[in-house]
Amino acid sequence: MSKQQDELKFLCDLTVVKLGKKLRILGFDTEIIKTVNQQAIKELLKHTNRTLVTKSKELVKACGGILITKNRTSEQLEELLMILNNTNPQLPNTPARCAYCNEVLVDCPKEEVIGKVPIYVFETIEHFKRCPKCGKIYWRGTHVVRHLEFFSSQGKETDTRGDNK
Repeated sequence: MSKQQDELKFLCDLTVVKLGKKLRILGFDTEIIKTVNQQAIKELLKHTNRTLVTKSKELVKACGGILITKNRTSEQLEELLMILNNTNPQLPNTPARCAYCNEVLVDCPKEEVIGKVPIYVFETIEHFKRCPKCGKIYWRGTHVVRHLEFFSSQGKETDTRGDNK
């Protein structure tokens, strides 16, 4: 793995959990820690090569990282992607990850999702992905298209990513 990809590992705290899940779906290796405890976060950052993402000014001041100022998750994602585009103009194309486990998703044959996804989704979607750890099924839903379009407009290529329903 290149140094640049190592630098794009994130640690999202309690203030940006939903953003962390979106980052995983876009392929960023993102650990989510459900606390804003400064000492716990410092320890985790010390032992991992992750960048803190938070809405806490105090945490950024104490630990470094990226301060998110927006409240809505979609706006937070756009804010972060713009920051990343300014600091890492050549973001790597990485495979989508499970929003819950952070595992890289694997392709899943359509016949394996029978009875595991809504009938309408099965009838209208051709490509599915599955988490090898927890088994959750993912597909490219219309609700993530806006984020993928924004990501692509920043000059980034994406694979078939989506969110499970």
